Amino acid sequence: MCGACGERGAFDWARPWTAGLAARRAVAVAAARAGDRRGLRVVADGGGWLVSGPTGATAACDGLGALVAAVRRWAGEPAPLDRGRSSGPLSVPDEPDGGDGRTGVVLRVRPGGARCADAALDGPGREAVVAGEATARAVIAALASPRWSPRHYLERVEGVAAAWGRPAAGARPEPAGLAADVLLRLEWTRQSGRLDGTALALRGPLAPGAEYDVEVRDGYVVRARTCWTLPPA
Repeated sequence: MCGACGERGAFDWARPWTAGLAARRAVAVAAARAGDRRGLRVVADGGGWLVSGPTGATAACDGLGALVAAVRRWAGEPAPLDRGRSSGPLSVPDEPDGGDGRTGVVLRVRPGGARCADAALDGPGREAVVAGEATARAVIAALASPRWSPRHYLERVEGVAAAWGRPAAGARPEPAGLAADVLLRLEWTRQSGRLDGTALALRGPLAPGAEYDVEVRDGYVVRARTCWTLPPA
């Protein structure tokens, strides 16, 4: 029972969870704490965030990826997460049970499969069958692109021996008040390149009965959904 968006590039994969000023303020707090640099200031506004650096330079950011990139200009590694300090809750989307219209895709590698990512994703059903791992990696990248991310998300990978195709490693869930910190730091790690060639899945509470479900493979966000553990009110 899930719905959100897996986005990269012109899209913002975390946008459904930052769709209110209170949520953007929570992300601003998380970004400032992660940056932990004297003179660094992050302010939420109606369109996103405004980041001011120690030199006085400013950047307007309309998505989580742009925000993290702006903060990383002045901070190499994020400061340690203080689990005793909540940055604040994120937004919970209204659409249950895949209401955004996207479908999950199972990526399979087997002889006779497609040799082009678009051909694999444009086929009927919920499978993307490809001939080899090179095309499978192209499908991973395509699932995070503006062309395909509004239509599909990745359910699982089959037939790949490389680390990026194995079952994704996970981490313990953090409280809902730390969701902004967790997702911001995930994007920070992704931008650093440390998730290239591997797979990581994170799931944790947004609010009672609702959870975020995010997966990164080979450096791309291939799934970002809101999952309801209870029917939405």
